[in-house]
Formats: sequence, structure tokens, C-alpha cells
Amino acid sequence: MTKGEVREKLLGMKEQYIFEITGEKAKKKTYSKLYFLKLNDDRYLACDILAGFVIGTIIEENYMSLEKTLEMVQGYLDEGYALVGISNPKFSKIVE
Repeated sequence: MTKGEVREKLLGMKEQYIFEITGEKAKKKTYSKLYFLKLNDDRYLACDILAGFVIGTIIEENYMSLEKTLEMVQGYLDEGYALVGISNPKFSKIVE
């Protein structure tokens, strides 16, 4: 997946939706899965466990701009991670 395709997918997501990648087939696996929650068009939140978005395990460094998110996602895809998909996690509350 090219950087342009990743950008298009991130921008095309609805707010509060998740962009999920998996490291199942990656040669060097740091995380088994990574989730990127879209807060708005230029603010995303990253976490390695889906429940982390609602149980408060997020640290300030996990909030990222579109460009930072794009760099991070592309870096993991280049290492062999794969896009799982984009989905609505249906959290019981809005994540900010």
C-alpha cells in the first residue's frame, strides 16, 4: 500500500472509527496489532489494545497529527504489517 493510499484511507475515515493493522506476518514484530482512532481530520490516537481507548491507558505521545500517523502506519506497513481494515468500534462514549 502506497503512502498516498494510506493517506486517502485515513482521510476517508469517519471520526471515532479505527484503522487497524496487524503484525502477524511481519519479520520484526513490535506489536501484534495497532489501532489508530480518528478524532478529527488532523488528530489521531494510537494504541496497541482496543480497550485502551476507553479504559484510560493513553499517554499524550499517542495523540498524533495526520502526518505523524501516516509516517507511523507506513513505517509498520513497510516492515510487513498488514491492514486489517477500518471499522466502527462502537465505544459506549466518545473518545477525546
